[in-house]
Amino acid sequence: MKFSTFKILFLVILCNNLNAQVLISDEANPAAINSDAMLELRTQTNAKGLLLPKVGLTATNISSPLPSHFEGMIVYNTATSSTSSLTAVTPGIYYNDGTAWYKMDANLPSFGDIKYANISSDHEGWYLLDGRQLSSLSSNAQLNATNLGLSGILPNTADTFLKSKDTSETLGSIVSNNMVTLIKDNLPNESYTANVNSAGTHNHPFLDRGVGTLVSGESSVTNVLDDNNTTTRTTSTDGAHTHTFTLNSGGSDTPLNITPKYLATNIFIYLGK
Repeated sequence: MKFSTFKILFLVILCNNLNAQVLISDEANPAAINSDAMLELRTQTNAKGLLLPKVGLTATNISSPLPSHFEGMIVYNTATSSTSSLTAVTPGIYYNDGTAWYKMDANLPSFGDIKYANISSDHEGWYLLDGRQLSSLSSNAQLNATNLGLSGILPNTADTFLKSKDTSETLGSIVSNNMVTLIKDNLPNESYTANVNSAGTHNHPFLDRGVGTLVSGESSVTNVLDDNNTTTRTTSTDGAHTHTFTLNSGGSDTPLNITPKYLATNIFIYLGK
């Protein structure tokens, strides 16, 4: 009969006032357990580690293969799911908060995060917002972009500023521009009045000649119409009137640049690798 020899781990259980502490070690003469530890692992060669239970998760919002979500549960997931990228899982350590699984990664961005950077090319799942077709991205990035509400192309953020969208705007749309042309409605609401004189009522005098008496034909005629007599007459006083005039502004309708002072950089969106 063939016998196999196994190295036996030494299990030391220290009990003190019904409080148990566990030390698991392959050392021949392990030192005392750390008093602050409930469970302590040690290795004589410093070449071993803790092997977590391996499971195949299906999605972060689904407890399977566990029957239900359990707060504090830690596992190593071996599966890559094909569900919506917002709930997809990839290989790695996951913990459960009682409602969902969360991957234990250090400061990983979320899909749709925006960042500024001096680098000008795509990197580590970050894609430059340069107006390119979504079809030019990886299949995973295309799926994430679609799930975020983007369609057709990535937004082109060249020479633009980011703003929170309102209910009437489309996510990723470029709105307005950096130039504005003033129109009459943009001018101050002012009225200007000019008077030529304080009153327009006036008259014009003129000299009327030929006011003599018509001479009868029975007598000798020297002048048919006496042109030697004159009288002064005036026109009616109803001469009130107005004068209108037009002033040229001298402008050329040149648009105003309303772009504030800025620091130029590149803008990226995280869509995953």
